[in-house]
Amino acid sequence: MIQKLRGRRFYLFILFVAILELSMMGLHSLEGKKATHSNQTHVLAEEVKKPSLVVEHQVKGNDLELKMIVQDFRFSLENMGKENKDGEGHVHLYVDGKKIAKIFGPQFTLADVAPGKHKIEVELAHNNHESYGVKQTFEIVVN
Repeated sequence: MIQKLRGRRFYLFILFVAILELSMMGLHSLEGKKATHSNQTHVLAEEVKKPSLVVEHQVKGNDLELKMIVQDFRFSLENMGKENKDGEGHVHLYVDGKKIAKIFGPQFTLADVAPGKHKIEVELAHNNHESYGVKQTFEIVVN
């Protein structure tokens, strides 16, 4: 009977060690995944390119015609106000410091601009309207 107890204790001890070892392996496995995820996030962050913007403009009568040439950027009306996606959004148009339009395509005409000199700012914006920090500013004169 004493040998049976010793035998049971031995098997319980082995079972305990096996469970402990398996649980430790699980923790190490999770830590490895976290490290891999972190490394992948770091690599992806380096691969994301900042969008660029070039604005061609022409005043015709009282209208301002804009052509926006972008790289690493996609105009997105359907996702405006939703979660940000790198390289996606819209354009904010400012005249004399006042935001007057949201633009969702590469061409836009602002009609009936008041005569005089105006400061124009064209800025790339994320889906949630935060600036990408990419903008072009210029002045126009409407006769």
